[in-house]
Amino acid sequence: MPEPTVTAIQAIQAILAPALGISAVGLLLLGLTNRYSNIVNRIRLINDEKRRYARSLGEKGDLSYTDNARLMSITKQTEELLIRCRFVRNAILSLQSAIGLFVLTSAAIAVNLFASTEFLRMLPFIIFVTGMLAVFIGILFSGVEIHRTYRIVLIEVRGEE
Repeated sequence: MPEPTVTAIQAIQAILAPALGISAVGLLLLGLTNRYSNIVNRIRLINDEKRRYARSLGEKGDLSYTDNARLMSITKQTEELLIRCRFVRNAILSLQSAIGLFVLTSAAIAVNLFASTEFLRMLPFIIFVTGMLAVFIGILFSGVEIHRTYRIVLIEVRGEE
């Protein structure tokens, strides 16, 4: 039985199909990058506040009860924010890997159109599924980070009481 021929339009459609994944992951990355930037800025602000308390401690020798409670709160918040930052970073890296894998999927589909061995027929599928796993891992990291955010808010609220 003769092999069906693929038109240029069909080839382009097949090659661009993984671009849907790239667009979807790009939207997720936009939100995560914004969140990452906010976390980093918050860490910088808290560290600046921590340095002011350290300077005050060096000059006066001690802190008021309220200032000491705030210093302890921001120290704990900094630790939690760094953990949260790590989760967001991992989510971003996973999603960026997924984009790379989706691009490789398109390339593998293109190669498959011209040279078709058994391995090359399965390669686009394997790469695409790996990319989807990377998306899933990125979403898991993002979910864990959202859970940690609540813990940081609790530290802030309890530190004010």
